[in-house]
Amino acid sequence: MTSRTRNRGRRPVDDRGERAPSRRHSRLFVALAVTISAVLVITLIEVVVLDLFTSRGSDANDFLQPQIAVTPGAQEAEMRARLQENPDDVNAMLVLADLLANTGRASEAVQWYEKAVQARPDDVGLRVAFGRTLMQGGYRLDAEIQFKKAIELAPTNPEPIFLLGQLYQESDPPRESEARAQYERVIEVAPDSVYAERAQEQLDALDRAS
Repeated sequence: MTSRTRNRGRRPVDDRGERAPSRRHSRLFVALAVTISAVLVITLIEVVVLDLFTSRGSDANDFLQPQIAVTPGAQEAEMRARLQENPDDVNAMLVLADLLANTGRASEAVQWYEKAVQARPDDVGLRVAFGRTLMQGGYRLDAEIQFKKAIELAPTNPEPIFLLGQLYQESDPPRESEARAQYERVIEVAPDSVYAERAQEQLDALDRAS
């Protein structure tokens, strides 16, 4: 039997007399190395993502969830559809009224505010929002009524008091003494509020103008 016949089926021997690894073992080694590398990369990515997630604190949900922009037109259509389905949906009335007021349609917004006020007559925030819209739309007397009602419901709430003072100050002619009284009242009921700071600024402006 020749040496070629005897060596058939045996793995090749290197120069040191050691048998060289088979191709199958080499492929297994490469596959194992690739797998380990992939695991390390995935782990690194998870660590980075977790760090971003925790560093955002209360904004974590914003990081994970896509932000969907809602156009005013789409939201308006949605609120109108809700009101068509349920005419007593006060929340939809308020959202629609705010949208209309913020897009320059004060007269239409007033209609929805009136309906909402009828449903929630003791809602101070609603009265204030309604008064703002009335004042912006030039319905000054009606705005005064809403602000006074809000003050009646919440005597220590500085917002409607300040807005009433602003309404008096911007009247034609200006009702300065009444404006001063409201600004001074803001400072009295909520001295540490931002409305107190603004009220003092308006009082200083009135002093300089007089």
